[in-house]
Amino acid sequence: MAGVTEAVLVELFERHRNELRLHCYRMLGSSHDVDDVLQEAALRAWRGKDALEDLSHARAWFYRIATNVCLDELARRRSRTLPFEAGPPLVDVASGVLPAERESFVEPCPAFWFESAPSDPAARYEARESVALAFVAALQELTPTQRATLLLRDVVGLSADETARALELGLQAANSALFRARTAVESKLSGQDRTAVRAPSAATQSLLDRYLAAWNQLDVEAFVALLHEEVRTTMPPSPTWIAGRARNVEFYRPMFQAQRRGAFVALPTAANAVAAFAFYRALAAGEPHGLRAIQLVDVRDGAIIGIDHFMLPELGPAFRLPSALPVAEVNSALDGRSCLELQAEQFSGRARSHD
Repeated sequence: MAGVTEAVLVELFERHRNELRLHCYRMLGSSHDVDDVLQEAALRAWRGKDALEDLSHARAWFYRIATNVCLDELARRRSRTLPFEAGPPLVDVASGVLPAERESFVEPCPAFWFESAPSDPAARYEARESVALAFVAALQELTPTQRATLLLRDVVGLSADETARALELGLQAANSALFRARTAVESKLSGQDRTAVRAPSAATQSLLDRYLAAWNQLDVEAFVALLHEEVRTTMPPSPTWIAGRARNVEFYRPMFQAQRRGAFVALPTAANAVAAFAFYRALAAGEPHGLRAIQLVDVRDGAIIGIDHFMLPELGPAFRLPSALPVAEVNSALDGRSCLELQAEQFSGRARSHD
């Protein structure tokens, strides 16, 4: 059979682009590297297109290529983790945030990457669960081969034979890697609340509205009232993290009090199957509000249990967030609108801007 044409190859790759992007994100734990990795995978596919003899095997073939690009990347870099797994919590909250450690920590991914991802009946993990930060972080503790094996089998849904061929392993070796990977991940995630990957209930949505209002109105008392006794704050790419309600209150109270009203604006976004907010700040009165961070929020028992404040404004393009916030959106946030109202206004305003 003649090799696949370039036009057909491009169409096939685009058909699978979103799921391949998610696969690379899970492999690397990084969202800002994904486009470069996908570009390399597309280039390798084009160079080796004559090897694709049966178009019905295109999906597995693309995953083989993308996985090997990721394995090459992992051979050149350290595995990422979460700050609370990299060192002890901050004890003296007045000592300040530790310097950033770039490329050390798992990054978030935008929700639209996985919301349209196709479901595979052979997969053990649902799309939302497979992008939870805890799951992505657990993957990073596996060897690259174990990581790839688990993802190809349990998330992508490839067969044992397809996975072994993709990784150039014998079937027994691939099955052994899968067993070890499953055991390690399930042990890591045991006891963790996985309800966070579900769509928020009405009660949770109300809690998130109050949380957003507390930030935008700089109401520290309303904010601390929402915190769980076991709340944990992390601030990637700084290794700094804060454990427990008392330490968090000690950290946040002076921070809220030091802010000028209107200088800090939070807007709802979505990431990794949990609630998320984009944080903007104007450094001086009259200056535009620039993107400063993307924050993921976990809820348990009717309270905020996790705050992951990613100080990574460079992720704005991946999340389709503007680098500077229009004045109208600043005013809407400061007027106390709910998460759903602000999301509707953002969608409407940005859709008009593309007309």
